[in-house]
Amino acid sequence: MDKDRVTFSTRILRKEEFLPRYIVVKPEHVTGRTGAFTADIMLNETGPFTRNIRPWGKGSDVFFFNLTAPQCTKAGLETNDECRVTIIPKR
Repeated sequence: MDKDRVTFSTRILRKEEFLPRYIVVKPEHVTGRTGAFTADIMLNETGPFTRNIRPWGKGSDVFFFNLTAPQCTKAGLETNDECRVTIIPKR
């Protein structure tokens, strides 16, 4: 399982205040994936948080996952903060 672990830096995004925060995952971080999958997520060494990682769709090759307010609070992160994300796919 750990061989599939990937870590990268990115920003916490949010389109509108009333919508959930999310992380965009570039295709090179999910090589070989074409559909949604479940993974444990670490945010700056905080977690793990179980999230569903889904294709963005609409002609894009990126994936994304949502973050809850309690997860962001626990990790000490706000919208637009840069963070280190680790994805550990579940089997």
